[in-house]
Amino acid sequence: MNFYQAMQLDVSVCKGKIRNAANPSERHKLIAALIVKDILCVLFAVVFISILNFLFGDENSSAAVVIFCILLTVRFVDFGYCLKSSLINFFIIFVLLTFSPCIAQSVNPAWGFLINFLSIGFIVISACHEPLYGGAGLYLFAYMFLYGNPVGGHLLVLRVFEMLLGCLLCGIIFYINHRKKDYGKTFSQIVKDFSLFGPLGKWQFQVTLGLSLGILVGELLQVDRIMWVGCACLTVLSQYGERPNKRAFQRLGGVVAGSVLFGIVYQLLPASAHSYLGIYSGLLLGLCAAYHWKTLLNCFGALLMATNIFGVKSAIILRIINNIIGCCFGVLFYYVYNFIVDRFANARTGRMRLPPANKLYRMDSYKSFHAVSLQK
Repeated sequence: MNFYQAMQLDVSVCKGKIRNAANPSERHKLIAALIVKDILCVLFAVVFISILNFLFGDENSSAAVVIFCILLTVRFVDFGYCLKSSLINFFIIFVLLTFSPCIAQSVNPAWGFLINFLSIGFIVISACHEPLYGGAGLYLFAYMFLYGNPVGGHLLVLRVFEMLLGCLLCGIIFYINHRKKDYGKTFSQIVKDFSLFGPLGKWQFQVTLGLSLGILVGELLQVDRIMWVGCACLTVLSQYGERPNKRAFQRLGGVVAGSVLFGIVYQLLPASAHSYLGIYSGLLLGLCAAYHWKTLLNCFGALLMATNIFGVKSAIILRIINNIIGCCFGVLFYYVYNFIVDRFANARTGRMRLPPANKLYRMDSYKSFHAVSLQK
């Protein structure tokens, strides 16, 4: 493995190879590759997002972050079905990301729930056919991030052009990197095969309904930064084949620790250094593989933005409370949802195993005759 190939490794994979390196030279090469990759990624993020902000305004920086995250992911991850349908759905997803979060907040909560449910449902079915690819975490995070930063009027027009440019850039990379793959499925087959009682369909509907209801709960409670409630709920519900308890505790522990640590560091540093907290936390984030450490460091970027709006103390309290609401609702929804679906599945299986009505009649007649014979 050369240096460039080592730079393409996932953080957790690279750290595993560092621990199991055969000699010091190999270990040092892997460590250097991890650090260089981290620095280059952060530098690219700063340059890329700064250019988009210059072109489309700082108010649309959330769209720039979304485009950057998708750009990094589509190099390696596709949708798992034919390329033509994937590119069409990729464009539709960008349209939904652009308009649905803004429209959903401009109407009453009931209509907002419907818009979120339909938009999230399409994203989940089209981009999350392979749960282990992480599509739910990426595209639904993008949805929630844009939901937390809506725009209107001229800024919305600028966001449309920015997302169109992002869709073009990401779509080209999507096509170049995955055009030679041989797909055995089409999107129409995936839609036809959808079943609420299968493991995949059950999980997809769980994420769609749970996240939509989580957003609705935040709207009804009228909390600020509803996207934090949604992201916490998404984190709990998007784990495929796993119970949510462990991830919920990891997120809450990371959020509480990260928020408190941010408050301490923010107070200790001079005001001139506050703007660099996002870059420093980004560099450390690129070296982390464990979820709880990622959650802790993500607090710095999230709170840095919120502090400008609410102040440091209120932002910390709000982030902790919103994550508690999101995690608690997510865990509760998970158990209620799975209980109901499993009951329906068991009832459905029982009905499928019952013999036809004419056989039931003959069986009952036989039992009656046999009982009469015994009495005689």
